[in-house]
Amino acid sequence: MSVPGDGPAFALRNTATGLYLSATATYAGAKVLLTTSFDGSAPRWILQAYQSGRYLLNAADTTMCLNVAYESKAAGASLQQWSCNGGASEMWTLAATSSGGLTLVNQNSGLVAGAAGSTSGSAVIQLESSNDPLAQWEVVLPNSLAGSSTMPTATAPAAITNDSSSSITHAAIFGDEMIYNIYTPVFSSSGNLAAITHDLSRIASLGFSTILLMPIHPTGVPFDNHPACGSPYAVADYYAIDPTLGQPSDFATLISQAHALGLKIIMDVVLNHTAWSHPFIVQHPEYYVHTDSIKNNSHSILQAFNFNDVAQLDFKSGPAVQKYMLTMLVWWMRNYNVDGFRFDTADNPYGKGRMIPATAWAFIGNNLKAVNPKVILLGECCNPELSLSPFDMDYTNYSLQPAVAYAIKTQDASKLPKVFSQLQSAHPVGMLHTSIMQNWDMDLDLNMYGGPDGTLCAAVFNFTIEGVPMLFAGEEVGNDRGGNNTHTPVNWGSQLASRFSAFYKSLGMLRRSHESLRRGDTTWLTSGGGAGLIAFTRRREREEFLVAINFSASAVGGSANTKESLFKKDKLSTGGWTEVTPPGAAHAISHPAPPTIKLGPWDFSIYCRDI
Repeated sequence: MSVPGDGPAFALRNTATGLYLSATATYAGAKVLLTTSFDGSAPRWILQAYQSGRYLLNAADTTMCLNVAYESKAAGASLQQWSCNGGASEMWTLAATSSGGLTLVNQNSGLVAGAAGSTSGSAVIQLESSNDPLAQWEVVLPNSLAGSSTMPTATAPAAITNDSSSSITHAAIFGDEMIYNIYTPVFSSSGNLAAITHDLSRIASLGFSTILLMPIHPTGVPFDNHPACGSPYAVADYYAIDPTLGQPSDFATLISQAHALGLKIIMDVVLNHTAWSHPFIVQHPEYYVHTDSIKNNSHSILQAFNFNDVAQLDFKSGPAVQKYMLTMLVWWMRNYNVDGFRFDTADNPYGKGRMIPATAWAFIGNNLKAVNPKVILLGECCNPELSLSPFDMDYTNYSLQPAVAYAIKTQDASKLPKVFSQLQSAHPVGMLHTSIMQNWDMDLDLNMYGGPDGTLCAAVFNFTIEGVPMLFAGEEVGNDRGGNNTHTPVNWGSQLASRFSAFYKSLGMLRRSHESLRRGDTTWLTSGGGAGLIAFTRRREREEFLVAINFSASAVGGSANTKESLFKKDKLSTGGWTEVTPPGAAHAISHPAPPTIKLGPWDFSIYCRDI
């Protein structure tokens, strides 16, 4: 019997039963069964040539390949779907039989895919000996597909192009976002995805629109004299979920229940490098940067930057790596309805020498937006070259966040308006910057901002200035455990929990409820109140907010002006103001209505009015 070429879609029919090989579900790990019918409306399998007559057999509906559970070599081992890593247990040879059929010979064991001694429509496919009558198959190419070809999973879907000038959905559609960042292992005592699902209602009640999950993939183990450090950014399998965090069904439940509450889920993904124990190291050494330029030498692969637990992927020598990554990202979108991605080390090293070129980012970003124009693309970078191409949002921890920390440390906030204005002017209109106070790569917010009082002042600034606020889980209760690259569970029972929870809920819902705080124009005010005092307005259409923050340990006062002058016409108009200040400032005083400003030490006030 003829074997289909690399690419065309076909069905595999069991010659003994007339039933078809079928994937049971869309997630990795799903069993492969016999099914009672094949209607020809969609292809079932695609061959991807690998080497020397060996193939990956990809399920066209799921973009995963036929694999042997746990890489077993034993007869009776179940077959399942898994990520396309090209391992021996995922490679098959289609060998013709004397009866005119063919067998699917597994390259890891020499055994064949069989129907587990059953003729039923629910028979589980297992490894069998080659003389099993239920282990013979025939290729069925439906007439409707006879002249067509479906792209193998190693490349982008046919509808996707590499056109960096294609239309990009304007980043302004993401201006309403508020992001809650979770590192699953420290989020709860159980350290799993189910705990996040259980807490979704509370997260939504804080005003957040989106949850960012730090990498949930299996992480690396020591390999070939290379260490493993337990970092979630050392990925060992892009298509799998770390079993210590839960099963694929747990992730699917998390997403479906989040969507039911109006929350989006975005994944933190690491395209720049892999763990040393990733199968690519042995199977595709050509995917990496090498110290000796010998692409098939797995021992000369370069480590990524100064991280000795990860290997540097090569996005510059050819399209293979970026196509693999694109296919993987689309798979998560289509199979789990993921709403977007945060891209680790997107601009490292900064500028033209970055390991992932701007052209590769444009290719990936444009194609993801072709699948879903509203996909969220957040880059760990702050480079105008990557703004809107492809990233809708980037990070301010390279400029604005250090400026806030400096203002608190020196009790001098006078440089904040200039830093903010430089950030805005350096990027194209519509580019959004996440306002962060803490993440997994940083110290505790309580340490960086001089304790709880300074931390709340920084939070008021981050939630009321232009951009997208991002909170690291635990900040909302004054978590006092952990630090940089922490593996310590959040202390939800912190002594600050009551004070901080009330503050963040009020502040988060204030922003969520008022478009002016999300999309309004910013005007910096002068007040004559000293270096520690900053004030600004956010205004949109018929609503205006005035925010005043005292970044100092002394009481301050002044009068808000729109310009650096004493002319009456430059003074902020009076009347109509309502105070909406969140609770929590330890040294708060009674705040007069604008334009007068009076604040206690480390105090803040927020006023709103219709215009």
